[in-house]
Amino acid sequence: MVAIRPFCALRFDPSAAGELSRLIAPPYDVIGAEEQERLYEASPHNVVRLILGKIAPSDTGTDNRYTRARRDFEAWCQRGILREDPVSAIYLIEHAFTPPRGAGRRAATRLGFLALLELGEHPTKDVYRHEATLEGPKRDRTKLLEAVPANLEPIFCIYPDEGAAVQGRLRDLTGRPATAQAALKGDAIRLWAVTDAALIAEVASRLASSAVLIADGHHRFEVACAHRQRYGAVMTYFVSMEDPALVVRPIHRVVRHAGRLEPERLQGVCRVERAGDVGALTAWLEEGNGRGRFGCFDGVTLFRVTVQPEPLARWLMAPGVPLPLAALDVSLLHSFVFPSVGVSAPEVRYEADAAEAVKAVRQGGAHSAWLLRGIPLAQVYALASQGLSLPPKSTYFYPKVATGLVFRSLNS
Repeated sequence: MVAIRPFCALRFDPSAAGELSRLIAPPYDVIGAEEQERLYEASPHNVVRLILGKIAPSDTGTDNRYTRARRDFEAWCQRGILREDPVSAIYLIEHAFTPPRGAGRRAATRLGFLALLELGEHPTKDVYRHEATLEGPKRDRTKLLEAVPANLEPIFCIYPDEGAAVQGRLRDLTGRPATAQAALKGDAIRLWAVTDAALIAEVASRLASSAVLIADGHHRFEVACAHRQRYGAVMTYFVSMEDPALVVRPIHRVVRHAGRLEPERLQGVCRVERAGDVGALTAWLEEGNGRGRFGCFDGVTLFRVTVQPEPLARWLMAPGVPLPLAALDVSLLHSFVFPSVGVSAPEVRYEADAAEAVKAVRQGGAHSAWLLRGIPLAQVYALASQGLSLPPKSTYFYPKVATGLVFRSLNS
C-alpha cells in the first residue's frame, strides 16, 4: 500500500529572502548553463545554488558544488531565510501554464499536493517506475543528499483517482487565500498549507489502495530508497490521473551520425511524404493513430514518416525487446527505423521542443531530427505496472514541478 503523511516544511521567508519568484527554479536536470547563470543572478538565495551549484576549476574535495550547497543551506536556516512551518501539513500546489507551441492545447491549470511518501521495507512494490536510471545522475544526487540533509526537490508521482474524488476535494480548497504565490517562466503558481487532519487522513486513505507511478525523479527516488533506513520517506508531489491538465509530451531526438541522412533509403520500409512546416508536422503527429509515425528533418526537408504495415508486422513477430515495448514509437525508431536508414550507433541528444530540435540541425549541430508523439498516460501506467521500463527519455511530464516552494529538512 502507498502510505503518505504530512510534514513541517522549510519555506523561504519573503521578509528575509525576497520575492519568491526570484528564488524558485525548474528541476536541476532541465537547467542549462545559460539558465543557471540567469538564476544565479536573480537572487543570492535562488534555489539553484543548492540543487545545481556552479563547478569551478579550483574545486577540491573540501570546496566544491556540494560543500558550497551545504554552507548555503546551513546559512539560510541560521539567518531565517528558510523557516520551518510550526504545524504539519500537506502542501497544495496549483500551476497555471500555457503549453508550448505546437502542443495544440489551451491554457490549463494543474493541481497537485506535496506530502511525504513512506518508503518502508519494500518501497518499489507500489511505486511503479517507467524509466531506467543512469549511474552518473544517481552518484550526483547521492553526493548532494550526503552534503545537504534535506529533500530539496520532490519526486513527481501520478495516482489513480476514481471519479476524481481526491481531485475534487482538493479543488474545493483553491478558493481560499493562498499561503504563497510565485511566477516561473510566465507560469503562475499558488501554494496552500493544508493542516486539516481529517482531510489529510481522507486523502491518505484513498491513496493507500492504489499504486502510484513516478512521472519524474526516478534517480532521486532510487537515491532515497538507498537511504530509507536513515530517512524513511521522501518528499513527493502527487497529481491525480484524472486531472485534465496532466500533460505528457514526447521527447524528440536530435541525432549525429556518419554521413548525410538519405530518406529515400526508408522507401519500402516506411511511407515518406514531404511536410510543410514544423507546426503542420507536429499537428499531423498528434492527430495520427496506429504505430510507427514520425516526423523527420534531414537538414533540408521535413518529412512525414510512417512504418508500412508489413515490415511492422515482421518486426513485431520477433522484436529485440518485450512486445509491449516493441510496439512503442520510440522503440521502433531506435531498434527498427534507425538501422533501416543506416544510422548505426547514433549519438543522440534529447529535445522537448520540436522547433528547437529542427533548429539544431539547421545550425549544423546534428545530422537529423526525429519528432515523436507522446505516449498516453494510461499506457505508461499499464506498462510500468508490468515492471517494464520504457526506453530512456520517452516521456516529458509538463510542466515540471517548480523547485524551491517547499523543502523537507532531514534533521527535523
